[in-house]
Amino acid sequence: MKSKIRDCFSLKKVFTCFVLLISVVGYSQSKVEDKSVKIDAISIEVTIDSFEELESTFKSEDLDELFKMMDGNEELSFTLNCSFSEDKDNLKGSMTYTVVGSANEKSKFLKNIKKMKATVLKFYNLKNRT
Repeated sequence: MKSKIRDCFSLKKVFTCFVLLISVVGYSQSKVEDKSVKIDAISIEVTIDSFEELESTFKSEDLDELFKMMDGNEELSFTLNCSFSEDKDNLKGSMTYTVVGSANEKSKFLKNIKKMKATVLKFYNLKNRT
């Protein structure tokens, strides 16, 4: 008689474990929804020590490729940190220039980038005069 009782308890345990396993697996499966990624703003920050670094690091083709990736009315900001230090004359200087625009105003943004490059060139030429 003891063996029948043991079989009954074993069968209950197995059945209980089986039901728990199925319910856990069943509830853990969730429906995957297609979600799209939306970019609201892109911010780029570059730090340079000379004008040559700017020319070699950042080209106009890069901007064109960036605008191809963007669509809609995303905001775009470009920050340029310029610095220099001359050990022989104990000169140190820095400048930060930020251009902010949107993807819809590509020509205006590129015009401001050109102004920024001209300002950076003046900054480094001023350093060379002292």
